[in-house]
Amino acid sequence: MGAPVLLGAEFEKGAQMPPFDHYMYVLACGDGSLYTGYATDVQARLAAHQSGRGAKYTKSHAPVRLVARARFYSKARAMSAEAHFKQLTREQKDKFLERSKLEPLEDVLRRELPGFGEDTAAEFVCRSLANHVDPNYAAFMRPLVPTVDHRRLVGVRTPQLRKIARELYRHGDASDFMRSLPHVLFEENQVHAFAIGMEREYERVIELYDLFLPHVDNWATCDQLPVRVLAEQPARTLECARRWMGSEHGFTVRFGIGVLMRLFLDDLFEPSLAAMVAAARMPGSPERPEPESDAYYVDMMRAWYFAEALVRQPMAAWPYLERRDECELLDEWTRRKAIQKACESRRISVEAKERLRSFR
Repeated sequence: MGAPVLLGAEFEKGAQMPPFDHYMYVLACGDGSLYTGYATDVQARLAAHQSGRGAKYTKSHAPVRLVARARFYSKARAMSAEAHFKQLTREQKDKFLERSKLEPLEDVLRRELPGFGEDTAAEFVCRSLANHVDPNYAAFMRPLVPTVDHRRLVGVRTPQLRKIARELYRHGDASDFMRSLPHVLFEENQVHAFAIGMEREYERVIELYDLFLPHVDNWATCDQLPVRVLAEQPARTLECARRWMGSEHGFTVRFGIGVLMRLFLDDLFEPSLAAMVAAARMPGSPERPEPESDAYYVDMMRAWYFAEALVRQPMAAWPYLERRDECELLDEWTRRKAIQKACESRRISVEAKERLRSFR
């Protein structure tokens, strides 16, 4: 019984809601029956039931009162508890409710509810994130990732995210978390990205990238995706990078360019790769991409690539930054951004920076 309150729907409505408050609740109805539901705000949900707006069942079995609630950190875990609890006999339910008077109901369910068991990987991640929320860090980060709804960023620092990812990787059902996409929180995506870096089997890594990349929605997660395992099979990785750069999803394209920048600018460099990056624009990209657009984040990565190439492959990079107008090898906006980034680099000589400024 009971319709779920959808987290995604709440975000669409613009509502502010605690990201780690998910409850299974039990109501006693006027005829003595029990009603079990899911909510993020139990008191608000109880008020809706008592006013006849909560569910058809409680409206026709009024009055209702709250008997117990079990708190969880992820929606999936709370709804799983609800589903398993509903399968119990009335006698079993009453036994659990009686025990909840002495200890939290969630502990009783975790220990004794058939088929429920210990925390899932998703619940572990959310519980771990909740324990390390830093509001000041969230306020610092939100302007840096403008493509992420500020309600989806709670403020957990990177070292802690990496630690959670390492522990997640050892979790028995970590693969369930990796398949449960899209995630709600920015930090869940960060943990997911770092967890991919724990994998050592090449084929599995490619599978994980292909599963995750379409759901990446910001530059930070995109750029922090580890690529160490990709270095083991350069030829295969180059094929994948070409495929990613041909995607219609901006951050997938950005990741593909980043792979070329991180793995193919030294001994594996070929001039054709620079040409490939120069041509890797989003369809219909304007001369000046709008901030926060796919074209913007792709072109910024292209600019970064050529600024980095100027350090590691200068002979190949200079023509892309020098040539303009009818001789250009790079669109003007990206060319200027690459020059700007190169001039900001400490690895570029003073003489080279003077030369670059003359090309603006």
